[in-house]
Amino acid sequence: MRGPVDEGYDAVVVGSGLGGISTAALLAKHGYKTLVLEQGEGAGGLAHAFTRGEYTFDSAIRVLAEGEMVEGLLQYLGVQDECKLLRIDHLYRAIFPDGASISAPVGVEEFMEAHIRLFPDEEQGIRTFFGLRRQMFLETAQMPMQVDPRQLADAMELAPTLFKYRTATLQDVLDEHLHDPRLKAMASSLWPYMGTEPSRLSFFAYSQFVGVLVDGPYYCQGTFQSLVDAFVTALERNGGELVLQTPVTRILVEDGRVAGVELEDGRTIRAPLVVSNADARHTFEDLVGLDQLPASYVRRLQRLRPSTSACVLYGATSHDLLQYEPAHETFVYKHWSHDDTWQDVLAGKPAGMSMSVMTMLDPELAPAGDHVIIITSVAPYDVGRPWSEARDEYMDALLAEFEVVVPDLREHLSFWIGGTPVDIERFTRNSRGATYGWELVPQQIGSKRLGHAAPIGGLYLVGHWTEEGPASFRVILSGINTASRILVDSGSADTIPSFKPADIPGLAL
Repeated sequence: MRGPVDEGYDAVVVGSGLGGISTAALLAKHGYKTLVLEQGEGAGGLAHAFTRGEYTFDSAIRVLAEGEMVEGLLQYLGVQDECKLLRIDHLYRAIFPDGASISAPVGVEEFMEAHIRLFPDEEQGIRTFFGLRRQMFLETAQMPMQVDPRQLADAMELAPTLFKYRTATLQDVLDEHLHDPRLKAMASSLWPYMGTEPSRLSFFAYSQFVGVLVDGPYYCQGTFQSLVDAFVTALERNGGELVLQTPVTRILVEDGRVAGVELEDGRTIRAPLVVSNADARHTFEDLVGLDQLPASYVRRLQRLRPSTSACVLYGATSHDLLQYEPAHETFVYKHWSHDDTWQDVLAGKPAGMSMSVMTMLDPELAPAGDHVIIITSVAPYDVGRPWSEARDEYMDALLAEFEVVVPDLREHLSFWIGGTPVDIERFTRNSRGATYGWELVPQQIGSKRLGHAAPIGGLYLVGHWTEEGPASFRVILSGINTASRILVDSGSADTIPSFKPADIPGLAL
């Protein structure tokens, strides 16, 4: 559909990423006449899938943690049959220089044992390092969402581990508990999932993310577009609407409250509630206007720094890739030092990279016997020349790196296409192609990110720019929390059940 059917709505959601579309589905279920406006050709944002010939690709998301939470939400919305989650039985393999590698299975004990087998002399440190996640969760579970500064001493006594590590980087904690540099590198193999190298990456954010992922990752049969479509179905069954190819150019503010949105074609849609799933800076600088915000909020917004972006290669082949026994995700590192890897990222070289053979989990994504692969590399927005000039050279080099996994990979591909940070910026409108919202450094996690309620009446934020942070299950949790906040603020007697799993702590940090 190209344009809204109506002009009056209870809520307008700007953007149909997983955060926005889950919020919209929940609001519609609770009786809000909800309109979702999406500037792209399809719903889903970074969860949107696409086809090329007979091959189907996920655009960005390849793994989902906390499948039970998502299944519970889909059941609550009455669309559990619209999406099937497939459990992944092996998490990743990481390949390092000189042929060294680690294969990481699912399950906390199995995950730790995989490291202990390679470094038996450091068993105690390994168990302590990976065990910190659980201790921090137990302490965080006792904390309120916000800590009154007058009660800080009591809080520190109640949660000593949490307060000890709340501002620590991943590298700080690796250095405290582990000794062998190779072990430290292997124990932090998943940092590219979060787009920041261990010497700056928040330990709290990393440990919580890895913890829930190791407990059991999932893939969505038919790509993660099926999950997006399930939320769209729930929205529409409850009277909501999704409209594609309809950019919002202005969020209207009257007397300190939102009044609706203005569309690119000049039309106005009135609504007392607006939820933005768009880039946070774009929301406030372009759609709202900084002059509508308190000066303190503007200063906070301008202090926050966005994450890096990524390059993604999508390829297809009729070669038997399974003979090489790939993991669901295979990381390749040219250096033992992740700081050196980060310098490659900043220099515009393929680095912080991983490959998935998606047809291992879902053969229906390609013709029988064929495979689709997705290779991702952390990448900067600026590489010293236009990405249009650098892309082909970069993608060829990226493919070459994975010939340690699949010999002669480039010769076996029947075709490939590549996306750069500029493409991500164009499709998602995330400034500079930021794929993780705000960068996940200790000063930008939890409550140091933006809250769901903006300082303008009726305006709410959802997605990876908010407190929950990036990762598919966290932006869905963001959607749940945003919808819940709207119901509370409206004085509704309705409530949304908690789907938050036991492993996801509060946001007191």
